[in-house]
Amino acid sequence: MKATFPRQTLMSGISLVENAVAGYGTLPILSNLLFEATPKGVDLVGTDLECFARVGLEARVEEAGRITAPAKTLAEIVRLLPDDNVAIVTSGSRLTLTCGRNVYHLATMSAEDFPDWPKVEASTRLTLRQADLKRLLDNTLFAMPSRDPRRVLMGTYFHLAENRLTCVATDGRKLGKSSAQPAKIEGPGEVSAIVPGRVLGEIKRALGEEGEVELAVTEKRIAFSLPNLSLTYLTALIDGKFPQYEAVIPASFKRTIDLPKAILDEAITRAAVLAERRHHSVILSFQPNELAIKAESFEEGSYEGVLEIQFGGEAFRIAFNYNYLHDVLKVAPDATVRMKVKEPAAPVVFECESDAETLYLVMPVRIADLEEESDEPEEGDDEEADEDDEA
Repeated sequence: MKATFPRQTLMSGISLVENAVAGYGTLPILSNLLFEATPKGVDLVGTDLECFARVGLEARVEEAGRITAPAKTLAEIVRLLPDDNVAIVTSGSRLTLTCGRNVYHLATMSAEDFPDWPKVEASTRLTLRQADLKRLLDNTLFAMPSRDPRRVLMGTYFHLAENRLTCVATDGRKLGKSSAQPAKIEGPGEVSAIVPGRVLGEIKRALGEEGEVELAVTEKRIAFSLPNLSLTYLTALIDGKFPQYEAVIPASFKRTIDLPKAILDEAITRAAVLAERRHHSVILSFQPNELAIKAESFEEGSYEGVLEIQFGGEAFRIAFNYNYLHDVLKVAPDATVRMKVKEPAAPVVFECESDAETLYLVMPVRIADLEEESDEPEEGDDEEADEDDEA
């Protein structure tokens, strides 16, 4: 193999596929990237066997061939090279990389040992605007847990029905739901799949505001292709049943309140300094045209701040884990968020006027639980709570 790339092209390609490469403790070949050079260009492939990523790179190919190279080492080398053309030449099991007067010789592994790209016989194919898929992922990935023994929660639920694609993610305490209409659908009109969040994070990073993305769904896999980047991610689906999230979303609400996002977020940040450690809770007290935000740490003190808002309903209080409010306010696209409350103990929905197809849901903290804990003896209790949190 002999091929020459602009350094930026090679670096961008590696960044798009290197996170699909397996970490330590797996088959050695899976820590490598595969180069496949043909007269048309070079395909770069990485995999951990569950996820496959492939990107086509423009290159001047003088000699076709296949070779693998260690992904992390290669990424670091290309990142440090000057902005010049990069030539990759192979001879037997050795790879020589040259950029200007910089020359690296790398040991490689046989391309014959690299896993084949799985065959995909999709039952359903759909095409979306990249901007629409990016919006769906922005509005849902934030709600996924960073880790959870319930594997189905470590992915986003994709549901195609009635010519609409709905995506949902939840950790059991917060939820994001968003829908979009595909530009094209081929195959059965209803499909459900749970897509691993790790892969979706990589796809989101690659998406832009222009162009389309094509989805091909099989019983056990899903492929995302971005034609404008010659990029494809193929991943195994998560096996299992996603929670019945629709039962959690209230069908009606007693109170609807418009809140200034940035000012509210700043006030919550101030309150969080003295929020109690077990629930990380802040209490929102609504009065006519006024919102008081309170926090109390039984060891350190308390905080209260007041915001002017437009509210003319009956006074009420509601408590939240401040982290969940931050998560929602961070992804909400508008300067004003609409808070919809059924009861102070019921799930609360947040919406934005600019996106009627999206909602965010947060489970409140029971104020009664906070008040009961405040009456308990302080000595020893906090230590037990910390131990519970760590467990």
